[in-house]
Amino acid sequence: MRYFCISILIIIWSLEVASQQLPEIIDRNTHALHFVNSHVCQDLKVFSGDVTEDDDLINSLSILGTVREDSNHSTFTPLVPFDLDKPYTLVCDNESVVFTIDRTVTDKISEVIAIYPSTKEVPANILKWYIEFSQPVNPVKIYDHIYFADEYGQEVDRSILNLAAPLLSDDGTLLTVWVEPGRQKRMLGPNEHLGSVFEQNKSYTLRIASSLKDATGVQIEAAVSHQFKVVEADRSKPSISQWEVIVPEANSQETLRIVSEEQLDYGSLLDAFSVMQGGVNVRGDLAYDGNKGTIEFKPFHKWSQGEYVISVDYILEDLAGNNLLHLFDRPVDEKEDGDLEREIRFRVE
Repeated sequence: MRYFCISILIIIWSLEVASQQLPEIIDRNTHALHFVNSHVCQDLKVFSGDVTEDDDLINSLSILGTVREDSNHSTFTPLVPFDLDKPYTLVCDNESVVFTIDRTVTDKISEVIAIYPSTKEVPANILKWYIEFSQPVNPVKIYDHIYFADEYGQEVDRSILNLAAPLLSDDGTLLTVWVEPGRQKRMLGPNEHLGSVFEQNKSYTLRIASSLKDATGVQIEAAVSHQFKVVEADRSKPSISQWEVIVPEANSQETLRIVSEEQLDYGSLLDAFSVMQGGVNVRGDLAYDGNKGTIEFKPFHKWSQGEYVISVDYILEDLAGNNLLHLFDRPVDEKEDGDLEREIRFRVE
């Protein structure tokens, strides 16, 4: 009987030791795991999926991340945010537990709300596209989820410039997608060996896969496709001299409308365009409709009577990357003699 009791105590003690090896998760979200008692783990890893079997562990790669410890608890932060409603396995030495990051009723699913240019025809030497999301996106390996497809649905090889640090707006909602510049600019090796990315008179599709995630690790609501036709390359500089300005009335918040016959690059327009009165910027929202060729500026406050200036920086580009000073596709020693007109004056009455 004595030996039986000792054996029971040994078993209970062993179970207690084993349970101490597995840290207790006290909080989890898409960005981090927080747990206590992690100091007992000599080797702590997190795996994607349910990999509690030994064979699964041997054949699986752990998720990249960092562990930070303090006196009370530890935090595991994955390099790429966890997905919602997907199983993961936490392994502490020889112990493991499967967990999920559950979706809550407050979780909003991100979606693509705009693609620029929105037109159905673009020049063969188009240089940039812009994708606007309803919420900040996760930049890690973002180009794995975005590609151009030809008329047969095949991915166009070397069509997107895969940047290590994707170009995102400060709020993380507007992504700039560069068409491979080395192929779009003549006299460069990639262009001479592979040709331009797009061929004139052919149709293509910009595709954003539903596997793309937002900043919290949630996949976007649905895949998006934007089809367009390629027309003749644009090898002329843009100009503001032909812009038509539709002036609003004083003491109103009417929209200032500008009609431009040429297609403009959305991102450079945001950076280059401003409205000023007496040397002070007029604050407001800027919108561009490439299909109608209109720039619309909605002021935050009512227009006052007087003279205004539309200021346009020379960096304003068309779809082919040509700006007010020079062509994108030009010899490096070409003189910059473009349109230097950068202001349009109008009066509000």
